[in-house]
Amino acid sequence: MEYICGAYDRLSDADNKTDESSSIQSQKIIIDSFAKFNNLKIYKHYVDDGYSGGNFDRPGFQDMIKDIESGKINCVITKDLSRLGREMYKTGKYIEEYFLEKGVRYIAINDSYDSNIGDSMLGIRLSVNDLYLRDVSKKVKTSLRAKQNRGDYIGSFPLYGYKKDPSDRHKLIIDEEVRHIIEMIYDLVLDGKSPNKIAETLTLKKIPIPIVHKKEPRAKNVTENDGFGIWKRQTIYGILTNQMYIGNMVQNTHNKISYNSKKLRKTSKDELIIVKDTHEGIISKEVFDKVQDIINDKTTTRVTNHQLDYLFGGMLYCKDCGRTIRISEDILKSGVRHYTQCNLYTRKGKFGVCSSHRINYDWLEEDVIEYLQEVCENFCKYYNFNEIEDNSEDIVMKNLKEINKKIERLNNLLNSYKNTIDNLYIDKTKGLIDEEMYKRIYDKTKIEIDKLNLEIEELDKKKQINEKQTTNDPKFSRCKRSVLDYMSLKNPTKDQVKRLVDRIEIDKDKKVYVHLKFPELVNQI
Repeated sequence: MEYICGAYDRLSDADNKTDESSSIQSQKIIIDSFAKFNNLKIYKHYVDDGYSGGNFDRPGFQDMIKDIESGKINCVITKDLSRLGREMYKTGKYIEEYFLEKGVRYIAINDSYDSNIGDSMLGIRLSVNDLYLRDVSKKVKTSLRAKQNRGDYIGSFPLYGYKKDPSDRHKLIIDEEVRHIIEMIYDLVLDGKSPNKIAETLTLKKIPIPIVHKKEPRAKNVTENDGFGIWKRQTIYGILTNQMYIGNMVQNTHNKISYNSKKLRKTSKDELIIVKDTHEGIISKEVFDKVQDIINDKTTTRVTNHQLDYLFGGMLYCKDCGRTIRISEDILKSGVRHYTQCNLYTRKGKFGVCSSHRINYDWLEEDVIEYLQEVCENFCKYYNFNEIEDNSEDIVMKNLKEINKKIERLNNLLNSYKNTIDNLYIDKTKGLIDEEMYKRIYDKTKIEIDKLNLEIEELDKKKQINEKQTTNDPKFSRCKRSVLDYMSLKNPTKDQVKRLVDRIEIDKDKKVYVHLKFPELVNQI
């Protein structure tokens, strides 16, 4: 078999770069020499310089995977196993599952590994690499924690309003271009403006949002508001509550969930590392404290428009943007009318974000209540609660036994009819019967088969119903209790509804989607 090989070369920042044998150039020489000696053709070198072996989200590696998928290469060569990856499980999955499924030969030169031959020590070798990765991660984390405790800044992009000191990247200096923006935000709060109103003001003034101002990579995806972006209430709230703006270094706000993952989790307040007076503040401590009092007061007395008082309040979502939908009211001469509206549209609709999703809430409530009533009635009818509810378990088991006997008898008869058709076809091919006789007998037998299939289907349904009554399935029991509880009252309560409904979505065309919590209910729709 001819092998077209992809040479993969990787070097991370944690590797010993003073060791010439670990360099990218050295890896290329080793692989090229090996390929030449073994008459293997190198299609391309895939290089990841400065990328950890802890995950596989590397550009060079992903390019190689694309070429495997397109059939351009059918062999992968690395200097050793650790160049492919150090994380044990994912590396092993690529070697022992992905490459094998794709028919790709894998060779790790220095580890004398060749997938065409195999190696019983592979698991041990991978676990050693994984231990190295864990050890490096622990040492890096300890080093970073020490710097944080000293008050050194260790992030990539400083907080909005600050930039790294050119003479010391672990120190922060004020970004004079936006100092006035931070001061204006605090002044607006003192003037009685809410974070929502401040966000709207900054957006209308076309002040670039933080990631656009700092030219972060993700800023390339910002197209809203002529590329300046739309300010969010959460961003304003974060600026108003961050001690960084009074000169205190606040770090360890997020942690990686594990040594081999890029995903982060938000830390709790007691996990924050705060070092006072590490840099010049933009806001005075007096102003900052005054703003905290205002924010805390508004937080404790904030009016929620009684969203949870509505039957479906807190359960409505926009199907298009995924945000919550609020219920508002219009005061008319004829009375009060309630309507729904997407929360994202409420805040950013004037900038062309999402749409109103406005429908009459009172009609919605009536229609959904009627729909749930129908679902519950169909559920009770399907599972025959009135007939089986009061029966003893012995009677139900006797029914099951009889049903199983009938199903077995009908299946035997069904197989007999199928054999008749098979034999009939053989007789036709042998010339023992003509086409007209074959068709007449076939059509008659097919009618009987269809009848039997319908009978068996009905019996299977009865069997399922009886089995549900005898099982101790907690989910089915909860579903049953929730249905009967819902039907017990003419006007259901919010608690009864929440036991049946997971969420209700409204799309831009004003179509309503009710997501139920139990599959037994979905099957009855």
